[in-house]
Amino acid sequence: MQTKKLLLFAVLFTALAIVGRLIEHPWNFTPIGALMLFSGFMLPRRFLWIPLTSLVATDVIIGTYQWQIMLVVYGSYALTVAAAYTYRSSYGFMKAIGSSVGAAVGFFLITNAAVWLWSGMYGAGASGLLASYVAAVPFFRNSLAGYTLFSAVFFGIYEIVRVPLSMRARAAARS
Repeated sequence: MQTKKLLLFAVLFTALAIVGRLIEHPWNFTPIGALMLFSGFMLPRRFLWIPLTSLVATDVIIGTYQWQIMLVVYGSYALTVAAAYTYRSSYGFMKAIGSSVGAAVGFFLITNAAVWLWSGMYGAGASGLLASYVAAVPFFRNSLAGYTLFSAVFFGIYEIVRVPLSMRARAAARS
């Protein structure tokens, strides 16, 4: 698909992710993770900054929190974009959906370790880390649902538009 069309998808999905973070929603049930995956799989490298702008834009509005934890959250999302970009040559709809599960699990493990490490809410040692993960399970359910549902929507829309366009291109090439 042409870069211009991919950028249109990216802008549309970025706008949806921004709205999804700003409107009332269950904790962690947003399209932001799906946006990171879609961008990594689909966008040229020079445009991979686009999905991260949605975090900055919405954090300016909804507020910030402890800088160390924010840095880890941003880093985790950047890692999602980078991992998807690394595997873009083997993109497939089902691989994208499977990646959404892996990205949600990775985000959960990384960011809750950061909460344990810097928030002061949990004791030191393995028991404190485990307590951090256990306390975050309800958020993880919502996050996993958001990653998978919105990934299915974003990649599904992309596939629906892409296939007819490629069919039209082949038909035009034949005539």
